[in-house]
Amino acid sequence: MGERQSRDIDWSGWLVRGALGGIAAGGAFLALTMWFATSVGDPAKGPLLMISTIVKGDEAMMNGTASASVGLAVHVGLSAVFGLVFAVAASRLRTNGALAAAGALYGAVLYLVNFKVFTPLAFPVFKMANQPFELVVHVVFGTLLSFALFRVSVPQRASSSRTPTPPAGVGAGAGAGAM
Repeated sequence: MGERQSRDIDWSGWLVRGALGGIAAGGAFLALTMWFATSVGDPAKGPLLMISTIVKGDEAMMNGTASASVGLAVHVGLSAVFGLVFAVAASRLRTNGALAAAGALYGAVLYLVNFKVFTPLAFPVFKMANQPFELVVHVVFGTLLSFALFRVSVPQRASSSRTPTPPAGVGAGAGAGAM
């Protein structure tokens, strides 16, 4: 049964939706983060400069070599990778509700790994970020990412022989007086 389920997954579509969903959710994440930076009096490009230190090193913030364009490239790349990882991890979930819950949890886990594991070990500049806001925006990222993987149709049971009931206002009796 597990083998059959694995074959039923459209991996190319699933992965494309994961990567593109990650990029789109990452765009919303970045917009919120840049808005927050300006709301506390920091420059909008501040989050991008901080993200660029992932490849340029922590000293880039201090010596002025941090780059918004490098930060944007890193952010888009990581968003796509995080989307791919989520798509693979969530591929067996069967309902949109389960996907949304898993997405929110995934965002929280990303926050924990990024800020509680990697930040102290390798990226101390990220300690400057507002931690409660970062948790919220990571959960938003995961939730938005999950929407890219929602199923638009619910699988029908093959054993159902009952004729489906049309929605209210649809069918032979609806609008009979309008003729």
